[in-house]
Amino acid sequence: DAQESRGLGDVYKRQQLDEIIGLVKETNLDGVIASNTSTDRTGLKASQERLTEIGNGGLSGQPIKEKSTRVIQYLSDNSNKAFPIIGVGGIHSAKDAIDKIEAGADLVQIYTGFIYEGPKLIKQINKALIKKANQ
Repeated sequence: DAQESRGLGDVYKRQQLDEIIGLVKETNLDGVIASNTSTDRTGLKASQERLTEIGNGGLSGQPIKEKSTRVIQYLSDNSNKAFPIIGVGGIHSAKDAIDKIEAGADLVQIYTGFIYEGPKLIKQINKALIKKANQ
């Protein structure tokens, strides 16, 4: 059953994230980057044939935006903000960056969004952050 498998996968992912929280605490890491790529192709518009043709590799940008934000939220909530989180994954707008920060990211890192949106994206994000700080 696909729904049951998805549920088991979510439990497994939570266990992995809990392990990361424990390792950060145990090793005194300064923080984590969450999360820049995924090998999960679920929900993509490309056909299975096209995905096979493209091959394996890390998926980045818009397709991982929501998943990345959920990982940030989980790490932040379940660590009680015990370490800095750099939010990455699918940031193509000021709203995307703010969503990562509201989920618990202390900083954001942009790569794919910068390639597609250009330097204006950084200015838009900075303006949105200043506006949010002044509210």
